[in-house]
Amino acid sequence: QLIKQEELKRLHKAQAVQRQLEELEERQRALEIFGVKLERELRGEADSGTKDETQMLHEWFELVLEKNKLMRYESELLIIAQELELEDHQSRLEQTLREKMATDGKSK
Repeated sequence: QLIKQEELKRLHKAQAVQRQLEELEERQRALEIFGVKLERELRGEADSGTKDETQMLHEWFELVLEKNKLMRYESELLIIAQELELEDHQSRLEQTLREKMATDGKSK
């Protein structure tokens, strides 16, 4: 019973991590699109409207900071996912060991 509860808890945590990774990927994609547009404006390849170069550079650095933050968060999520996989593997190994220990002495 306790083992099943732990498995369910790990499953829910894994699903939450997967959702967060998907959301993170969407945010990174949006940042990438905005970054390409901003880079074109900085190079003078696109119309920057009323923005001056200082404002665009400020936006660029903010974009880089946000992207770095998202990459760190992604790394953390991947570590959590790997930890969950290892916990699941350990649980399966423990179950296998219990089954082997439970067999009678003759078949050991």
